[in-house]
Amino acid sequence: MKLVSAIVRPGTLQDFQVMLLDQGVGMFTVVNVMGCGSQSGYTESYRNTTVEVNLLKKMKIDMEVPDEKVSPLIDRIISLCRSGKIGDGKIFVTDIPEFY
Repeated sequence: MKLVSAIVRPGTLQDFQVMLLDQGVGMFTVVNVMGCGSQSGYTESYRNTTVEVNLLKKMKIDMEVPDEKVSPLIDRIISLCRSGKIGDGKIFVTDIPEFY
């Protein structure tokens, strides 16, 4: 069993959920997260002060997946979420020796 964690843009969540159900992944957890990476962020003006915002809003989706479904799932996540721009997200795969 593997834990697949995908950090994606918030706008992809609806399609992501449909894709997971199509792939037979019925158990997943979604969390609002903020982070920074290669994406440079943006600047914002607030009360005559310019503020640089480096932490951007993302969604983290954790899925418990049998070993044989990991590779096809990752391919589907990439095809769904890849726009070719910086900030598309990351996918992490971790072994789960046991869970309760």
